Amino acid sequence: MVPFDYDLEANPANIEWDGLFLSNGPGDPAMCPQTVKSIQYALALDPPRPIFGICLGNQLLSLAAGAKTYKLKYGNRGMNQPCIDLRTGRCYITPQNHGFAVDSDSLPAHWKPLFMNANDLTNEGIVHTEKPFFSVQFHPEASGGPLDTAFLFDKFVGHVKKISQPLVLQDGLAYKKKTYKKVLLVGSGGLSIGQAGEFDYSGSQCIKALKEEGIEVILINPNIATVQTSSEKNDATPAADKVYFLPIRPHVVMDIIAKEKPDGIIVSMGGQTALNVGVELWNSGQLQKAGVEVLGTQIPAIEATEDREIFSQKLQEIGESIALSYSANSVEEAVEVANKIGFPVLVRAAFALGGLGSGFADNESELKDLAAKAFASSNQILIDQDLRGWKELEYEVVRDSSDNCITVCNVSLF
Repeated sequence: MVPFDYDLEANPANIEWDGLFLSNGPGDPAMCPQTVKSIQYALALDPPRPIFGICLGNQLLSLAAGAKTYKLKYGNRGMNQPCIDLRTGRCYITPQNHGFAVDSDSLPAHWKPLFMNANDLTNEGIVHTEKPFFSVQFHPEASGGPLDTAFLFDKFVGHVKKISQPLVLQDGLAYKKKTYKKVLLVGSGGLSIGQAGEFDYSGSQCIKALKEEGIEVILINPNIATVQTSSEKNDATPAADKVYFLPIRPHVVMDIIAKEKPDGIIVSMGGQTALNVGVELWNSGQLQKAGVEVLGTQIPAIEATEDREIFSQKLQEIGESIALSYSANSVEEAVEVANKIGFPVLVRAAFALGGLGSGFADNESELKDLAAKAFASSNQILIDQDLRGWKELEYEVVRDSSDNCITVCNVSLF
């Protein structure tokens, strides 16, 4: 530990160091020219030695690199400031207390922004693209606050321990977001159980999101009475670039793919029919052969959530207790597993949203009737333990590819 005005260049023999840590501090970074001078000396060393800065250290490192800083109107202060990792797109919750910021546009060559504030889009960190120099504006040490970004200290210490080896911090910084020019969206189709208005809504929002990214949208949806098939363009529900009013069937989807040659396909916004078609085309290898990538929810995840037997296995893998449940592929097998669970039981059709083909059976006779109806809509049915009378707490959680999670709502059912 040395004072802020310690001259590293004038005292090279006084201390031995393998890494330089620039701590936080109050005030205007422009008032620390002595510190900036020492950092510039450290930046020029060959071979390079790791440098890590936080808060004021981020601003000082930026000034030493040749960038500019400016005073914020109000500053960012508080325990719950969202910051986006520009390498991965993941959003972290951070504690902050600063009144100045780095001008990202002023960063010189070989430097780039590392984090960005999700609220006001100000700079929250910088990184050198070739050498082990990086800093963040927030507080990863987070005394009394969230520890989401404490891994940055491990990154720095790891670099210090490897100073005898080639040093690169930018693992993942060369992150290139794959671009898509054209995407086929499998729409909601006819309005029915498992394929109702909510899928029309999600599909129209999907079109909006894709259009915002500059992606051409090809839609297949035979239902002309939906929002997503509207030809009227407006900010709320932008229209798809091309709409095919055709049945959502595997061979029809492949015909459209052969004609339009999309980069990707989205099947998770269209309800049960879209999911079934996506699973069939993937398992048959037709999508892979055509070079079409499944975007959004992946096929294995769809199968794991729709096939209750696989779903039960997944829950067991993570040690979650679940109600007794077995799948059956015939009426006889349904009777067998129902007797194993004990009546009454819940009968449901697998691969069906919205409770299609479901009901409670108090005995074998009722079970056979329900099973016959369920098999009319699915080749697999599920026999579950009767949980009527239990209290149910349901959480709706949305997670993106960067592992950002949002609990949209929770519901209590009694």
